[in-house]
Amino acid sequence: MKMNTTIQARLTNFLARHLRIFICLMLLTCVISQNFLNAQTKQGSAEHDTDGDGLTDFQEKHKYFTDPSKRDSDGDGIPDGHWLERREYQYTIRSVVQVMRPVTIKYLNDDYQDARILDETDQYVELEVIHYPFNTVASAIRADKDWRKAAAKMNQWVQPGPSSDWTPEFQRQLKSELKQDGIDIEKLDDRQIVEQVSKWLCDRAKYKPGCTSFVTQWDQKGKPMIADEFMATVRRKLKEQGLTLKQQWDREVSATGMFRNKVRGSCTSSAIYLNGCMKATGIPTRTILCIPIIDASDAREFELLQNISQDGVRQHLLKSLKPLKQSWASHTFNEVYVGGRWWRLNYSRLGQGIYDRQLFGLITHVATFNDWADAKFHQTVGRRQKTNMPRDVFGFRNPYSTISLRDQVGVHSQVELPKAGEGRLVVERVFWTDDNGLHKAIRDNCRKRGRFGFIAYVSGITDGDEFKSFLDRCDRRVTLKPKDDRHPTINITFDTGCLWLNNSTAYIYVQFDQESKKKLVRDVEYQFVPNDQTASKGWKLNSKISVVRKEDFSK
Repeated sequence: MKMNTTIQARLTNFLARHLRIFICLMLLTCVISQNFLNAQTKQGSAEHDTDGDGLTDFQEKHKYFTDPSKRDSDGDGIPDGHWLERREYQYTIRSVVQVMRPVTIKYLNDDYQDARILDETDQYVELEVIHYPFNTVASAIRADKDWRKAAAKMNQWVQPGPSSDWTPEFQRQLKSELKQDGIDIEKLDDRQIVEQVSKWLCDRAKYKPGCTSFVTQWDQKGKPMIADEFMATVRRKLKEQGLTLKQQWDREVSATGMFRNKVRGSCTSSAIYLNGCMKATGIPTRTILCIPIIDASDAREFELLQNISQDGVRQHLLKSLKPLKQSWASHTFNEVYVGGRWWRLNYSRLGQGIYDRQLFGLITHVATFNDWADAKFHQTVGRRQKTNMPRDVFGFRNPYSTISLRDQVGVHSQVELPKAGEGRLVVERVFWTDDNGLHKAIRDNCRKRGRFGFIAYVSGITDGDEFKSFLDRCDRRVTLKPKDDRHPTINITFDTGCLWLNNSTAYIYVQFDQESKKKLVRDVEYQFVPNDQTASKGWKLNSKISVVRKEDFSK
């Protein structure tokens, strides 16, 4: 009996000692794991959620403006991830909209909006959408030199489809032509590829009107076809253009056909074209469909804009939507995977936001597709568009209806809101006057007139009167701040009397005088900073702009 007690005591001590060792090892493992996660976060892991509130660090920083290190930023006992709580540090616009299918809800909670389904019927999907118009997403675009490793894991978004129909032969031709024009994608990071190739593709293919993008369907073998109910309308359009159906498909819904013919159609056709061609470069790409915040052809919905309490925002929406009163309006464009994250690509503009005078004022994302054929629009929107059936739940020109609209300034929001009549122009990029990336006509004009400096690529232009008003009141001075403090700052000026206008964008000359030119040092990085970036009369930068002069400028 005594021996058994001794053995039992020894066994208990043995187990207790090893249990302590096991617990220590577990704690050490947790510490190591947490340190690893923290290190990953510091390295910029875009989808990490440090505080476990259900919101990614990226979106807390750039979309919600909450604290990514605190589960409950304002300490009120409700985590930041709560549907209403996440709006408290931002200015938001809430809409309830009924939309004709297709609606792909899995993609609709993105960097610009939150969305959830409230109701569904045979005719529509009813969505509640919270828009975050004044996010800082575009300022966070990063490049990845080793992007091919990430792309290799995203095969779904690179492979060809019925409309994004690239082939190995097409891929070789595309790369060859790009290289001939000075774009060697083997030597570029993913951001450089997207920005340079998308512009090259858009410049290469000229616009021609189309008539088949919403009524074409593809069979199981990927062959396009059009149902009999649409053929009379399509044949009438084809006769006007003097084309066969096959020729029209090659100019409107086939990426390789549009590349071969150097032609693209509407926004939808252009998105199909870019979707196929960008996939061929190896960049994961997809297509998205967005609609205006209201159907402007419905007077009742137009009245909903009066529910927007902020004068500047309301005026922005009224002016943007007024031209759409008789329009069938939606916009199709792309998303590309760059720097480990999906970014919107609107033609050649990487980082397109949702609050834009030239994009219906404010847009709602309703669907995302790998290939246009996946949408099957011939069954829904195409049928409504081509057969003139407005007598449905929507009632007016468009297959969507907004039934509720209001805005909210979060209780903790410090967002600088625009005031009526105080819009700003956004400097997207700057080019040296002899930069090969600049439009040839502008480059030649600068050379002919002996201009040296920058051409600022500016968006946000509205009507001519507003543009002139801004230029009259704005501060035109710009400072070039050298990264190396050993060199002097340089003061230059926007020459608003020398500009080139193109729809919603402008190219404005930023001139160097002789004194400023003498201060410029080759191979030194300068930050391009407009002196005034206030809402009342300042320029706005889409993201940080740095410039380096590597070429000889003495001439």
